[in-house]
Amino acid sequence: MVTLTEQNKSIAMRFAQDGWGTNPNWKQTWDELMSADVVYHFNSTAEPIVGLEANKAFNEDLFQGFPDIHQALEDVIAEGDKVVYRTTIQGTHTGQFLGAAPTGKPVKVNDFTLLRISNHKIVEWWYECNLLEVMQQLGLV
Repeated sequence: MVTLTEQNKSIAMRFAQDGWGTNPNWKQTWDELMSADVVYHFNSTAEPIVGLEANKAFNEDLFQGFPDIHQALEDVIAEGDKVVYRTTIQGTHTGQFLGAAPTGKPVKVNDFTLLRISNHKIVEWWYECNLLEVMQQLGLV
């Protein structure tokens, strides 16, 4: 018998892989895995991004800045309704990113994602990476 923790870990891993923004079908994966009112806490910003469609638009903008970006899954921890994973992401800044014009420079950083899953849907999402490090690698700070 599959435990709730194992089910949630499976959902999180599918999100991490199939829901990655350079995957051509990522939006369909998000439709399947996220609740319509998902709450996204991006890099400790004061206000979360609420709702599936708002999150799709935000994600699309992020990935336009690094169309070749890829991730390597490093660690996964799951307990109850929460799953945390750490990845190393790297790509080249060839598009608009958070208001910054393309620099053509490569970036490599570690990041953390924590997902809260309820009734087989991602209902809350925390994401943290060192954006200062990203901006330094791009020569913008």
